Amino acid sequence: MRIRLRYKVFGLRLPLAIFLISVITMVGVGYATIYSTLKDNLSEDGESIIVKTEGFQFKFPRNWYAYPIWENESICAINLVSAESDSILGIIYYKRQEYVRTLLKEHDLTDDLSIVLFEINRFYNYLREKSENTTLYIIRNGTISVSGYNAAYAIFFIENAFESRGTYYNLTGIFISLTVNENLFEAVFYTWKDQTWNERYDMFKTVLLSSLVIKHGNE
Repeated sequence: MRIRLRYKVFGLRLPLAIFLISVITMVGVGYATIYSTLKDNLSEDGESIIVKTEGFQFKFPRNWYAYPIWENESICAINLVSAESDSILGIIYYKRQEYVRTLLKEHDLTDDLSIVLFEINRFYNYLREKSENTTLYIIRNGTISVSGYNAAYAIFFIENAFESRGTYYNLTGIFISLTVNENLFEAVFYTWKDQTWNERYDMFKTVLLSSLVIKHGNE
């Protein structure tokens, strides 16, 4: 005659109890890891996430979506999407002076403003390949303070930039270029909802741009 022993934990059979405890433990560890990461990178007021890279740092609203930082020995790239999914921020930092020199020489670019206009036109040409009705307008250009330097910028409007489900959308945005110690910093911020541009642009200036620090520029 064989006797079966059935062990129970919290009123559950042992295999099920072990499984549930394992799941709870993994969830707890995952939450603790995420919480620790956010806590270590939160701003003092707890409203923003601080991003730090080798060449620069800035902060963005904690409810935004951030893609992983892509970085190698030549460039660093970051993409962010607003919580409302109606605006995008893209940052590229070219760390190798050789690349910057080649870019300027190949496209006959003489200063930061010429880089801005070149990049906007490159973006526009990419969109025009998909929509012949696309039209580019440069609203204004000039200089803007970035990390204590005068960077070049241009605010642009692209009419009928792209089509989705039979509806055409415009793009309104700003492109910024700053060359410091032969390192090149570029940032583009745009939205495809016309009515939100002023509000999103104000947030871009007061939160993102005001917190931006170019590290290599002060070396």
